[in-house]
Amino acid sequence: MTHEEFESIAALDAIGAATAEEARMLNEHLASCESCRRARDEFAEAATMLARDLDPVAPPPEVREHVIETIADEDAEEDNVIESRRRFIHPWWLATAATLFLALWGWREVGIRVARENVRTQLAQIEELKAANSLLHDQKEKLSVEMSALASPDTRAIALAGQQISPSASARVFLEPGKRRAIVFFQSLPSNPKDKSYQLWIIRADQPKPMSAGVFDVDNAGGASIVIENLPLATEMKGLAVTLEPRGGVEQPTNTNFYLMGNS
Repeated sequence: MTHEEFESIAALDAIGAATAEEARMLNEHLASCESCRRARDEFAEAATMLARDLDPVAPPPEVREHVIETIADEDAEEDNVIESRRRFIHPWWLATAATLFLALWGWREVGIRVARENVRTQLAQIEELKAANSLLHDQKEKLSVEMSALASPDTRAIALAGQQISPSASARVFLEPGKRRAIVFFQSLPSNPKDKSYQLWIIRADQPKPMSAGVFDVDNAGGASIVIENLPLATEMKGLAVTLEPRGGVEQPTNTNFYLMGNS
């Protein structure tokens, strides 16, 4: 017999509807099958819970007569006793047993589906945690590199001051001339609208037009950071400025409302 068939017998056994032969085979199988033992225990627990919730059902009047006859004839032949017990099983009991069996089986199937869904949910959460852990690891490595660069004796710092439109704003630029890169930390900038982005500009001494150094958004506290790669040579840089531009940035500033400025 398969495990599914033994679980069916376990459901019947939980409501007392299994035959003696079925109960014997089930007990022999349970001695070596933990999965079916667990199913049997679950069916027994569920049967108890279901029985508590059932409304009392009054048996037919003849049931009492059969009980009295059975007690009176307890010294009768075994065949007569068996026949009396068979007559004692009435449709109302069979209907209740069938209802309990179907409820138990449905409860078991629902439990299996819920368990499978929980497993899928947990696996998805594990994958999300792995991705988050990988991201944190990358950020840690990046921060370590940046902190090492900031501590280098060749690094030069430049301050950007808030202008009339944002007097409380400020920024600190850490230049690494040897690597032609810079890290900029912004503070206290006004929140940018969803359809706008801040854009950092390099004002060059050798060109009439500024060069974009990247776009950024600020957090709720007005803070942000940006890394600039492939900087012009120090002799080519005259200063830095920040404007508010359409989302994603533009090739050239659309206005002269500078939020931050500073000379290099």
